[in-house]
Amino acid sequence: MKILIIIIALLLLAVGGIYVFRQPAPTVFHADFVGSEVCGDCHWITYDAWKISPHHNIARLPAKDSVVGNFDEGQYFFPQQNPEIDLPGAQMYQRGGQYFMALRDVGKDSYSEFKINKVIGYQYRQTYLTQESGGVLRRLPIQWSVPRQAYFAYWNEQEQSPQSVHDLWEQMKPLNSAWNLYCARCHTTNLQEQNKDPAHTVADVKWTEIGVGCEVCHGPGSQHVEYMNGHPINRLASWLDQNLLQKTAPFIINAANQEQGFALSVCARCHGADIFRKRQSLYRNYKPGYDANGKLNDLSPYFAEAPLVPGRKHPTIEVWPDGRPKGLGTLFRSFADSSHYQSTDMRCYTCHDPHNNKKPAATGLLRPSLQSNAFCLDCHMPLAENLNAHTNHKAGTPGAYCYDCHMPKNLLNQVSGVAHFVRSHNMGSIPNPLLSEKLGVENSPNACHQCHQDKSNQWAIEQLKSWGMDKHLLDTGLHLQRNANSDTAH
Repeated sequence: MKILIIIIALLLLAVGGIYVFRQPAPTVFHADFVGSEVCGDCHWITYDAWKISPHHNIARLPAKDSVVGNFDEGQYFFPQQNPEIDLPGAQMYQRGGQYFMALRDVGKDSYSEFKINKVIGYQYRQTYLTQESGGVLRRLPIQWSVPRQAYFAYWNEQEQSPQSVHDLWEQMKPLNSAWNLYCARCHTTNLQEQNKDPAHTVADVKWTEIGVGCEVCHGPGSQHVEYMNGHPINRLASWLDQNLLQKTAPFIINAANQEQGFALSVCARCHGADIFRKRQSLYRNYKPGYDANGKLNDLSPYFAEAPLVPGRKHPTIEVWPDGRPKGLGTLFRSFADSSHYQSTDMRCYTCHDPHNNKKPAATGLLRPSLQSNAFCLDCHMPLAENLNAHTNHKAGTPGAYCYDCHMPKNLLNQVSGVAHFVRSHNMGSIPNPLLSEKLGVENSPNACHQCHQDKSNQWAIEQLKSWGMDKHLLDTGLHLQRNANSDTAH
């Protein structure tokens, strides 16, 4: 017994000594960026997961393992052309280990060659950038569609506009074709504009690293590195803080230990394309951390600020005529408008692995499954007692999973050159076929018709009535939100 007391006393003395001799670490701090490789020296397991993630590999130098398009004498013909007799609008090829795209000159049979200096994306489509003499990385107009395994004119297909040689050249003139002045903030870490001109023909732009690095989400890490490497006692104290007191490591941002709005600002800054259109400087200059007044940089007051105009047709941020988000760029907005965001502490990384962003946070969470049902029922416990009575579908069949009705596929994704729908993240939505009957299912889709495409709206209305769900058949011109904590539409 005495030995045990002595051991406990020594442990307490050791812990006390650690906290006495550790260096102070104020909550509010300002640091510089160091790059993800420095983070990987200590956090090697997380670093290895991130290294193979789309976040890390979103922007790369052209090489055999990064280029997914056909550069073995690749060609692009306009839809109205006959490949047997017409010259292609663009040619793609390699020479001396380098990659090139050549655009046909307007009104001529000749071509102008552009060297590929960067490639963007690889999962769904790939964009090609060429560096101009003024320093601008210019987005070339022809991109590679991964599902089609073919080149396509991305913006023409987004806008449903006519294609021509002249139009390809016109696409290289808008301000947003200057990638490193417009798009790069969400594809690099710590982008800094040193100089630019109003026409976006001059760009002196630097970044800590290309790709979405650790510090995009955790904030600049120089003080964290210095603190941890400068004194072994600091590491021990930090380990005790995190494992015994659930505190964040010193001089670094961990969204999991911050308020929900700040934590989601990290994601919304790039995944909320429709949110900050009127507040460009806010999102372009955002970084996790503290402002000059010691307040956390929080974008959440603006999550639902921009109006969702019913019927909006602007590419990627479209809105259904019934008022619901439609374009892929409104996916985050569909969550920000939900009571799961407004009334719970749910966050993006509740379901999505933050370090390998295409993987689930837990097995089965990103698809209709027993695991995703269990996740939902952990909060909606009363429904678990008789789930079949709630779903009115046989267990294990489409319609029996929470995602089928509450996360229907009604967000249009056509960035890959193949139009398809992905799941809404509103989660409070339930089918209202009465509204589909009123506006047309093409203007107000409902989850019933995702499976029962051969059935009429009236059939779906009668089904809901037979299940005693008359209260969900609201005679309204817009799709209404639903309280996530009840079955009452409002």
